[in-house]
Parts: sequence; structure tokens; C-alpha cells
Amino acid sequence: MVAKPMLGAGYLLQGVRLITRPGLRRFVLIPLAVNILVFSLAIYLGAREFAAFLDLVEAQIPSWLGWLEWILWPVFALLLLVVVFYTFNLVANLIASPFNNLLAEKVELLLTGRPLQDSGSVGKLIKELLPTLLDELVKVVYALALAIPFLVLLFVPVVGPLLWFLYTAWILAVQYSDYPMGNHGLKFREMRARLRGERGLSLGFGAAAAGLGMVPVVNFILMPSAVAGATAMWVREFNREHARARYQGPYESRMTTRWVRLEIDHLSGRIGGEILLGPLQGQRLESITTEALLELLAGGCASDPDSAEALEVYLSRERGQRFAERARARQEQEPRSAPPRPSGTRMSDDEARAILGVATSADNDAIRAAHRRLIQRMHPDRGGSAYLAAKINEAKRVLTRVGEAA
Repeated sequence: MVAKPMLGAGYLLQGVRLITRPGLRRFVLIPLAVNILVFSLAIYLGAREFAAFLDLVEAQIPSWLGWLEWILWPVFALLLLVVVFYTFNLVANLIASPFNNLLAEKVELLLTGRPLQDSGSVGKLIKELLPTLLDELVKVVYALALAIPFLVLLFVPVVGPLLWFLYTAWILAVQYSDYPMGNHGLKFREMRARLRGERGLSLGFGAAAAGLGMVPVVNFILMPSAVAGATAMWVREFNREHARARYQGPYESRMTTRWVRLEIDHLSGRIGGEILLGPLQGQRLESITTEALLELLAGGCASDPDSAEALEVYLSRERGQRFAERARARQEQEPRSAPPRPSGTRMSDDEARAILGVATSADNDAIRAAHRRLIQRMHPDRGGSAYLAAKINEAKRVLTRVGEAA
């Protein structure tokens, strides 16, 4: 099984990529500036006060103890790093929280193509400023209250630091998941309940955020990246409405065979999907062990060439499996520019739109842009798949032909 913690960490990495997208950068700059300002101010004030403290100490002790300064400064630097990470990061989040709600909203729009009701604006920002700040205070109180037993256990060798890291991971998952979930009206208690329902996923996301926060300079992008990553995690893992509707976002491709549906994220290149037939019917690919998928590939799925090749694509890209001999045998049998289809049939318009992730109203320019974006990730020369590239190219031909006819 794909480890849930690794999947959670993957969402944070996806958040790092998402904040570079045009249309999202402006929602990143203000929180980033706040983080830099607070972080720099904290270091300046801390260093100034500590220098004044050392001057006071030096005036009270003999001159031969002046070497103590060389020990106290490194100790102070370490303590300052801890204080800034755990205290001032909370303050920065508190100040920037209204902008984080807007960022979460825009990321969700990018991923799903569906705007929230009462979509974000300056008026909404001002209207929700006080409730948002109060919600941030609730999270701060929750984090401080929960920290007490973990601080006591921190003095237990080995176990204590590990528990403290898990505490930090949980708090960060709660902190950043609250923005997309709060946009949908989830109360703090319900939000925590959903995260507890997927502890491995949540802790994996939080642990990755904690690790990123410990890297100097890089930690400046932690807040916007974590908000974007938590939003992607909400859309794909926690949003029950999304799971029921199974609607397709504008940056998502779907390729359906008899046994398998592949879902490809254009932005990250990540492939997921679902088994549509057989003993594993209805289960997500991400939740099935590699061994079970290989058994399915060798069993019933082998009766349908398209399904077998689609499953091979998933196992190759997401599980590191290699099927070079099978691919070579297929290529020797029939070099092809598109997947074989029964005589007299062709890819339907709906299937082509699902593959490219474009709406019914998309014109030829939008179709070509979607094709270019997708083929860059899925072309065999870039580590992709000949099967996917063929499907993508066929979808473009079908839709551009339809557009020209119209």
C-alpha cells in the first residue's frame, strides 16, 4: 500500500508547485512579506536585547570570565531559532490568516473549476477579518493547551523528542487544513475529526511542513505552500461532496478503460484512479497494495489490453515497477500512433474532453493549450508513457476536428 504519510508529504510538495502558478502568486506575496517581516523583526529585537543582557553581565563579572560570551551566543542562537519557529510562526499565521483563506479559495478554484459561494474579494476579506482572527486565536489556545503534556514528556530520552515532533506535525496539519475546510463552514471540532479519520495522511503532511519550517530561508514559503497543499489535500481526500460528485477539475485528466480509470493531475503529474471491475471494484488505486495490483494485472485485467496497459502506466509512474519486456513486445507486434479500437469506432467527444480536461465550450486554442500542457508531462521522452501520449494525441485530433467542423 502507498504509505499515507508519504501521500501527505506529497501534498505539501504539490503546494510548493501550486504557489508558482499565475493567478496565485499575488495571494502568496503578502503572507510571504508578513513572514519575512515578523521573522526579521524577531531576530533583530532578540539579538539587541540579548546583547544588552550580555553587557550587563560583563559589568558584573570578572574580566577573566569574558570567554562566556563565546558560549552564550551559540546557545542564544539555538534558543532564538526554537522560539521563532514555535512562537513567531504562530504570530505570522495570525496576521496573514485572512489572506490565507483567500489563497485556499483560489487554489480550490484552480483545482476544481468551481468557485465558492460568496467568492473572495476585498469586501469579504474585511467582513471576515474579525471572525478569522478569533478562529486563529482558538487554534493558538488549542496548540498551547495540547503542548503541556508533550512538553513534560520531552525530557524522556528518545521517546520524548519523537512525541514532540508528532505533536508539531499534528498542530501544523490542523493549522493549515483549517483554511480550506473553514471556507466550507466546517467547525474546528469537525475539522479535527476529519483529520483524525486520516491520521497517517494528516501527520505525513504536518511532518513535511515541520521539516520545511526548519530549513532557513526556505521556511519563508512554508505558510503559502502549506495552505495550497492543504487545499489540494482537502479537495482530493477530505471533501465528501467532491467524492460523491466525482466532478472533473480543469487541470485533471481522466482515461477510462474497462477495468481501470486513471486520473492525472496536470499540475503535479501525479496519477491516481479507481478499479472499475473485478474483486477490487470501487477501490482507489492509491489504497491498494502493489502486490494486489500486480495480481490483477496478471489475472482478469490481462484480458483487456487497454486496461492492462493503463494499469502498467500507474504501476510504473507511481510504484516504480518496470514493464520493459511487455512494452517491447507490444511495439514489435504493432507500432501504433493511437490505442487500437474495434473496427468502425472512434474516441467519443466526451472521452476526448475527459482526457484533456477541457469543458464543452473549449475552443481550439484551449484544446491545444491543454494538449501541450499534458503531453509535456506524459510524453515518453520525458519519462511518460507511449500509451498515454497516444491517447492524448488522439483526443486532440478528435476535438480539434470537432471545433473546425463547428
